[in-house]
Amino acid sequence: MITIEESIPTRNTNYRLAEDIFYLQFNEISFFIEDEDQENFFFCILKNLFPDIQIDKIFPLNRKENVINESNENIGNKKKVFIVDKDFDDILNKINNNDNLFYLDRYSIENHLIEKDAIVEYIIGEKPKLKRADINNLFDLEANIQNINNKLSELIHLHLVVQKKCSRIKNISLNHERFFDFNNGDFCLKPVQLNRYKLDIQTELSNIDGRLKLTSQFKKVKEIVNINNNQLCIKHVPGKYLVKMIKQVIESLFGLVSRNVESFCYRLSGNCSFTSLNGLKLSIEQYIE
Repeated sequence: MITIEESIPTRNTNYRLAEDIFYLQFNEISFFIEDEDQENFFFCILKNLFPDIQIDKIFPLNRKENVINESNENIGNKKKVFIVDKDFDDILNKINNNDNLFYLDRYSIENHLIEKDAIVEYIIGEKPKLKRADINNLFDLEANIQNINNKLSELIHLHLVVQKKCSRIKNISLNHERFFDFNNGDFCLKPVQLNRYKLDIQTELSNIDGRLKLTSQFKKVKEIVNINNNQLCIKHVPGKYLVKMIKQVIESLFGLVSRNVESFCYRLSGNCSFTSLNGLKLSIEQYIE
């Protein structure tokens, strides 16, 4: 049985571009993003970042390639701004330098939702009788990020090997639950699943070039980026992993009802300061002025 959300028809890129023409009378600036799933909370974020700019609608084009292609077609048009996730593009030297194309400073927009105060407000919204001081004492965001970082580090570097060498193998699209069980408030590795993933990567590397070895490729990507502290974790680890894992932690810690991750992200976005997006804000303002 499909959900209500899944039953709603999606709109293709051509429709979104035609829609942009209609909204010229309402939008001072047209903002284009990647994913339709992110439209609602990205809209809230942009309204928060640019309170003096009239924005009635933003336009998801459904793939990064579509956003970049449309950016190429609109060089010099300062009424159109194109925003894409950083992903691993900086690590893999895939950054496009169009003046009208702006990359997030972190892996994805979800990474910018990782704010302690916003998470505390979410918890209070679920359990209004809880006191902020008690929540702050019980929930240590920095310690949890460090724990998540320690658990995910090997997997993230494997994903980097895949993106660099084995484009046919799934990587970030794999849920972290495939590799970790969540028991008693912590994440426990499923070694059989991780070893199977490693074997798949090695098999594909061998098919590409019999001289390629996973151990050496892993070492090379770790030399490029070593996710060894919380700031690097928040910057480089996929946001969908981080928000899902933090959601699991607080639901377990405070006995919260399990919400879907889209609802969780949207609720967080309403309470975030988004100071981590100040660089993006400044760059866009300089471009459109």
